Amino acid sequence: MIDYHIHTLLCNHAKGGIRSYVDAAVKAGLSEICFLEHLTLDRTSTAHAMHPNEVPFYVYAIQELKRAYHGRITIRTGLEIDFTPEALPAINRLIDTFDFDLIGGSIHFVDGINIASRRNASAMSPEEFERLSRRYLERVREMVNASFFDVVCHLDVIKKTGRPLPADVESGLMEVIDRMAEKDLALEANASGLGHPAKACYPSKALLAHAISRGVPITTGSDAHAPLTVGEGIETALATLHDQGATHIARFERRQRSLVPIDLPPHQESS
Repeated sequence: MIDYHIHTLLCNHAKGGIRSYVDAAVKAGLSEICFLEHLTLDRTSTAHAMHPNEVPFYVYAIQELKRAYHGRITIRTGLEIDFTPEALPAINRLIDTFDFDLIGGSIHFVDGINIASRRNASAMSPEEFERLSRRYLERVREMVNASFFDVVCHLDVIKKTGRPLPADVESGLMEVIDRMAEKDLALEANASGLGHPAKACYPSKALLAHAISRGVPITTGSDAHAPLTVGEGIETALATLHDQGATHIARFERRQRSLVPIDLPPHQESS
């Protein structure tokens, strides 16, 4: 199994050292992992991400682990970059400085609001949530038309608190997937939503099915913020993809994509 979305203590809201995540992945029987640490150049959200000055340490620490665990597990180096239009030149310069395996694009902040915060969501009226959802969709559309990343992370994460998305936002995300197909971008099946009030992967089964029908490659990730959650939900995500007609998942090396067959454990096979 592959877990392509793992964080570390460098993001300021995760627990455990980098090596502890690798040990947990080996114990969980994962064949390949990718560290996808948060990075943002948006001043409103820097407290929730690695500082750009920490990127060299992050990259070199993972390189050391690649050597130490060679033959036991494949380790990839990546970034989950918050889309900040005005920072794209700086983002691309930073990406080009190091040999990353995978760059993920995501949006956590819209108009200064943390869209993944349960506290923020609980304070919103239904009308405010709908307006924020539509603004989120606008930002996602803008991000997908930018060129700096390989995979879209947790596409409909704004549903995290369990509120249903407005129908026009759901259909708008379908159109985003169409654009991803045109640009040959991959989509992440993020299993963390299974443990959130949303009780579903990000994105939804309907969005995953549409992506599969359009030939959009899909990765799987736990979005682990603690060693104990490495690999969590990946089997369920794979079974969902399999049920929706997917036969392969995407893997990356030095930002070059390849596909590997979905290999479900016997108890996860569809009847």
